[in-house]
Amino acid sequence: MNARKQMPPGRVLRKTLLIVGEGDAEEAFLKHLKALFVGRTGGIEVKVGNARGKGARNVINHARKQWASIAYDQVAVLFDTDTDWSPEVEKLARDAGIVVLACTPCLETELPILAGKPGPERTPEAKRSFHKAFNTDAHRPALYPDAFPLALLKEHMAARPGGLVSRLIRLMTHTA
Repeated sequence: MNARKQMPPGRVLRKTLLIVGEGDAEEAFLKHLKALFVGRTGGIEVKVGNARGKGARNVINHARKQWASIAYDQVAVLFDTDTDWSPEVEKLARDAGIVVLACTPCLETELPILAGKPGPERTPEAKRSFHKAFNTDAHRPALYPDAFPLALLKEHMAARPGGLVSRLIRLMTHTA
């Protein structure tokens, strides 16, 4: 018999969400958002994963493997489009039912814009520009609380409800 059906009365099942980031920078950013927006008493349990790089296809395959071993209600991926992103890879995610959150061309171009700084359009420039703007690399978790506080994120959600960060937060708060 299914263990979920044997829960004591009064307990509520929480929805489960797996979000797999491409690498350490995506994982650090996702964990920051989770800390700000996902409470223990909320109706959703969020698990953040890290595919350890290697492009969009690897991130999607990593998420599929995780989903096959644990029955999450929803699965999403956050990755850069500068490596291995194509219509074929997009179809792979869509066919698996995975929500795609693509950073074009990379997370280091999305985050400066969020913080009101210019964001270069090419990946090599973005990584250097990011380091110069924030005096650290995007994979450093200590960066996020000061550079991307709750007020800034809420302001961004109001200004760009269809943007990548807004979509991420809605997924985590189960308002998507």
